[in-house]
Amino acid sequence: MSKPVPTSKLARSGIAGTAFLKAGSKHLSHAAKRPFLSESACRSSRQKRDDETAQLLFKTFSQLRGTALKIAQMLSMESNLLPEWLRNELSKSYHQVPPLGRPLIRKLIELEFGKPPEKLFPHFESNAFAAASLGQVHSASKASGEVLAVKLQYPGIAITIDNDLQLVRSIVKRTRHAKLLLSSLDEIALRLHEEVDYQHEADNTEWFQQHLKLHNITIPTIHRDLSTKRVLTTTRLPGLHLEQWLRQGPSQKERNHFGQLLYDLFVNSFYGLQALHADPNPGNYLFNKNGRLGVVDFGCVRYYSTEFVTLIPKLLHAYSSKDAQAVITTYQKLGMVTDMSESELQSFYEKTLQPFGDWLTKPFKAGSFDFSSRSASYTEEGWASFKQLANIKKINDLANEFIYFDRTFFGMYQIFERMGATVNMEHPWLA
Repeated sequence: MSKPVPTSKLARSGIAGTAFLKAGSKHLSHAAKRPFLSESACRSSRQKRDDETAQLLFKTFSQLRGTALKIAQMLSMESNLLPEWLRNELSKSYHQVPPLGRPLIRKLIELEFGKPPEKLFPHFESNAFAAASLGQVHSASKASGEVLAVKLQYPGIAITIDNDLQLVRSIVKRTRHAKLLLSSLDEIALRLHEEVDYQHEADNTEWFQQHLKLHNITIPTIHRDLSTKRVLTTTRLPGLHLEQWLRQGPSQKERNHFGQLLYDLFVNSFYGLQALHADPNPGNYLFNKNGRLGVVDFGCVRYYSTEFVTLIPKLLHAYSSKDAQAVITTYQKLGMVTDMSESELQSFYEKTLQPFGDWLTKPFKAGSFDFSSRSASYTEEGWASFKQLANIKKINDLANEFIYFDRTFFGMYQIFERMGATVNMEHPWLA
């Protein structure tokens, strides 16, 4: 039976601290044995240590849930910041988290509605079909036979956010790319406080359903009478998660089709609606055999200013035309604050910005861009550029709107590569 989510700072710090000690112990054990092992035995010992450490971290994040597990989701997407053995384990956080037990499920529903689940739904599955960082999802039905998805927020999760942020900062400071990861935590905190309010998520979902008019994209319908701040009931969309769908061996045509849908969703949302479904983890997309893409979990939505939406295409066009002054001026309009002189800015552009821009605009210039294994180095090149940008200490600030834009943009590209899709990238970005 699952235990309640620990909510006190002491309890959560204790869980994290125990994990740090165990991970350190495994590292020391391997280091002590290494001089006495053959090369092959050393590799085997290191692999065993890595596997055990990854499993330990996933178990720890699963116990903490909340912000800690949300960060695990983010880290699992950062392909060049973490070794593959750790990313593979953390990627379970998308939809394989140990669920709550039946007594806690029943208690939560009774607290929210004043009645048990069997009084609300003619049919309610006590076993969750999906479980993630902030809540888990159960299948249910209405008297009409309509199949529902009922998302339950883990009890006490809302009060753990600020404490978790302190914990995550202490964890991140120990990693090799601390600066990159720490830079986004304040923006992430704002989105997380929104995500724990399911009424806010319901508003986001209905807003996208009303405004996004894109063929073959399906957004669930909200059932307000069966929803509260901690329970969200929607229609249950058909389809498979990415890895399930890929295991069925989709054709290249199908891969290209869904890749195009994801790209069109991004472009139409940002360029047309000035908003993004800003949580591009594979668990939020459902691939349907009829060619439709289901999009779920609108808890993390970023709405953008007209100025930001207008300046991004100008930035891409400036990069494409190799206009140094336009690139720097646009970044300054986007809030970049630097301690550089004019000559330093020009050098910064030539050595760092333009190589990044060459990478960034490559798919747009290609028209249809192949993200298959033949082009797998594309995101690797991108991470190299991101790291170089992050190492420039004289950049003091940049628009917070970039954080979730970049995360969504890059997360989409990683999904394209996992799908092996070819996507038509032609769009007025560079007009």
